Amino acid sequence: MQITNRVAKTGTLVVVLAGLATAVVHGLPERADVAVAPTVEQDSTAWAMPLDAFVAPASSKTTYAEDLVAEPCLRKAGIDDPAPWATAAGLQADDDAADTAARANPAPALATTRPLTTALAEARGYHGPSAAGANQEGLRKWGYDPDRQAAFAALPDDVAARCWKAARKTLGTTLRGTEQTASELAQHLTYLAALDARQDDPVRTAAAGWRTCMAPSGVPDLPEGPEGMPTPSMHVSARDGDHVVLFSDDPGKAEVAVAERDVACQESSGYRSALYAAEWERLLHVTATDAAVLRKGSTRQPQVDARLDRVIARLAPAAPTVVD
Repeated sequence: MQITNRVAKTGTLVVVLAGLATAVVHGLPERADVAVAPTVEQDSTAWAMPLDAFVAPASSKTTYAEDLVAEPCLRKAGIDDPAPWATAAGLQADDDAADTAARANPAPALATTRPLTTALAEARGYHGPSAAGANQEGLRKWGYDPDRQAAFAALPDDVAARCWKAARKTLGTTLRGTEQTASELAQHLTYLAALDARQDDPVRTAAAGWRTCMAPSGVPDLPEGPEGMPTPSMHVSARDGDHVVLFSDDPGKAEVAVAERDVACQESSGYRSALYAAEWERLLHVTATDAAVLRKGSTRQPQVDARLDRVIARLAPAAPTVVD
């Protein structure tokens, strides 16, 4: 396993944000008046947003797929130690759960601000997608196994690196620095648009309707809008510093019932449609600085992501039947 599974995001946007900061210091904040063509079709069910296609696939999923594709090359080099099982869905969920706005991360995963769906509410309440398929413990033991590490250390220089380089070429996962920066920026702008959209008058009006609809749920500390769910009184999760800690691995019936009503109220109040429209509209124009960064990015990331899913489904060992 390649040791670096995730890349810290806190420094990735330094160049971009430094440019914005300079404009602000001089009293001339840039206007977001440069039109950007949407990279995806509007789809409120999938919560697709204009800059989504710039966003690179989850790093955990990318690394795992690269490991799978590199196995034949490594085997020829004398390392016959295949990766343990994992699922694409589990790796995606694991990456999303770790890639939040905590620790001042300026570019959290797109999933961070996507509303709860009916399917997820029915299956998991407010617990979020299951990350069991990431097989964290199995991959960790495999990657850091002393014998495996010794075998890699004994290889001639650059042999393993060539195997992984070939795997990245096959998968199309080699990211230029400009593409990585554009990916981070797209996530950053989407996150800001999602937060700002909640302040639009139509969204706030719909949020009031949502709150009225939610009143029979019996939640005593009902928030002003859906973004405040679940609440502390529900005992679903709590914050431990920057981390959200779940009180249990599985949602209870009461939690699921509230979550299902939450989604239904978002729909009936018009909150979901108003929020989607407001967020989408905000992402159709960016600053000149941001537009220059995005022009150097790649909008083929969805195709790469789909390729990773196919490769993992084809090459990964079978997951236990009990895994979500």
